[in-house]
Amino acid sequence: MAGAIQHPDHGDAYLGKQLAWATQKLQSRDPSYRFKWDIYFDRLEELARSSQRFLDAGCGDNKTASELNGPELCVGVDIVLKQPLGTAVRGTLEHLPFRNETFDLVGCRYVAEHLSDPETVWRELHRVMQPGGRVLIQTVNAQSLLIKLSRRLGGRLRRLISRKRYARRDQDVFPVVDRFNAPDLYRQPPTGFRCVSVIMTQDVDTQSRLGFYLTYLLVRWTQRRPDRRSTITAEWERI
Repeated sequence: MAGAIQHPDHGDAYLGKQLAWATQKLQSRDPSYRFKWDIYFDRLEELARSSQRFLDAGCGDNKTASELNGPELCVGVDIVLKQPLGTAVRGTLEHLPFRNETFDLVGCRYVAEHLSDPETVWRELHRVMQPGGRVLIQTVNAQSLLIKLSRRLGGRLRRLISRKRYARRDQDVFPVVDRFNAPDLYRQPPTGFRCVSVIMTQDVDTQSRLGFYLTYLLVRWTQRRPDRRSTITAEWERI
């Protein structure tokens, strides 16, 4: 089931066509394959149907919180707010500007790889979450061959690729430290959380056909090496 919160490529005619082509190829080769954004947003929307207050931790433009249906309160928080949609506040994840036990659902997508002090962030999320609440995290797997290669590019080249390929400004490309980016760390979460699930996904390039075929080789290679897949999607319960 495709989530209501759409992948950014859906809004661009060319990229949407490339995504459709890649989807068809994947379905013909591996019908069980799911894109990382479908895994995250489908589960987030499922959890949101029974949630009252949602926090997007590291919200960026706050698109997720502004489009999520279900909770009576959807709010984002980030250290930098770029003309955010919906309701968002400025703040750091190490010192969240919320009262104890405010939220019963937290999302944290492509933030963990940038955290220099992840243990403090997890403690803060635990503080602002209600018992029994869920946190859904998606991040890169530093043990992945694809991610290891991307890390070797260096900051300057990574910013250049982000500008040319993804139209991101240099100030939107943050340093990566990968201090909490391995599957076993999510399977054994910090004190106060219980692991519900960890799903490993190998990314494929949906923007070019050559890139698709090259990255699809990694999909096949990681079938017997799931902990070498490039994306981690973890769900924890606050206890």
